[in-house]
Amino acid sequence: MEQTDTWAGFGSEYLKAIEVASKDDEYAIVGYESIEENGKNTLVLNLERGDLKKLFGCNQTNLQAVQAECPEKPSQAIGRIITFNKVKVTNPRTKQIVDGLRLQFVPKIEDIKPED
Repeated sequence: MEQTDTWAGFGSEYLKAIEVASKDDEYAIVGYESIEENGKNTLVLNLERGDLKKLFGCNQTNLQAVQAECPEKPSQAIGRIITFNKVKVTNPRTKQIVDGLRLQFVPKIEDIKPED
């Protein structure tokens, strides 16, 4: 077992609500994968923000947001920019109220229409 005197190896690779400082923090989707959990497939987004690299497991609400924005296939999300809103949610296992994240896609430049 390797000994190290740094906290870097003890953090989670998954993005947590406490790590999102502002709803203006932008994350780039650089990839995705499907992970089987309890007999169901979960969409996991690979995110980058500067040097920060994190995974984000989509719950049903966030999965629907990705499907609405990328209706043909999940790979359409690659290269897109997202932000997060913090919300209060009920943890399905503990039934306690906890901070959760709802993703929002930043509009692509070509999707922004000039005002008249």
